Amino acid sequence: MKPSRLTRAFTLIEVTLGLAILILIFGVIFQLVQLSMIGADEASRFTRRNREVDGFFAFLRQLCLDLPYRSQVLLEPRAGGSRGYDLVLSNASSAILPDRYDGTRVLRLELRRSEGETGSSLRLVEMFEPQGGGTVRTNIFPLMQEVADLRWWALDTRDGKEKSEWTDLVKPACLRVELVRREGGRRETRQGLFWIPAGLGPGGTVPLDPLAPQGTGAGAPAVAATSPVTPPVTKP
Repeated sequence: MKPSRLTRAFTLIEVTLGLAILILIFGVIFQLVQLSMIGADEASRFTRRNREVDGFFAFLRQLCLDLPYRSQVLLEPRAGGSRGYDLVLSNASSAILPDRYDGTRVLRLELRRSEGETGSSLRLVEMFEPQGGGTVRTNIFPLMQEVADLRWWALDTRDGKEKSEWTDLVKPACLRVELVRREGGRRETRQGLFWIPAGLGPGGTVPLDPLAPQGTGAGAPAVAATSPVTPPVTKP
């Protein structure tokens, strides 16, 4: 009778070593998947934040291009004693409230800090003041969160200077904005320059503006035959 052949089996040490190798492999794969998901989430957040700023700049550019002569541009100090200025547009053609109402429409782009937030909120406040008095209607539209700072400058081509406060009845030649957002420990800065066709012309020419005081250029052409003025760059 032939002896039975013994089948060799894995020892306990070999089985334990194989399991340890599998655990290490799965751990590395999990880390790679987790890092790729974090990277995709950061890329998506970065794209979304850029789209928010691009949309805001496109909206502001259209507002400046469509400003009628009977509108007014102001840079007023922020309410509540906060540092900086807010942009105020009166009778802007892109007002959100229906045009069938008679009165004054005011758009205000303001920066407000809310409790529990890491930064401030940029919002559009639309106010409608009925002609002859009455209740002022207000709509508030949040635009973006986590805004660290928002600065405005108005170009006065009469002296070639940029001004952070503007109360003149004549609209400036253009607006420059600097938007700073906070992303974790980083600060992202975006700048934009927006020309106002109904504002001051090159060389400081005052357009035919019903809001302009008498003797400041009524009847003057909107564009003077001079070379354009390059806006000075102001370091923040």
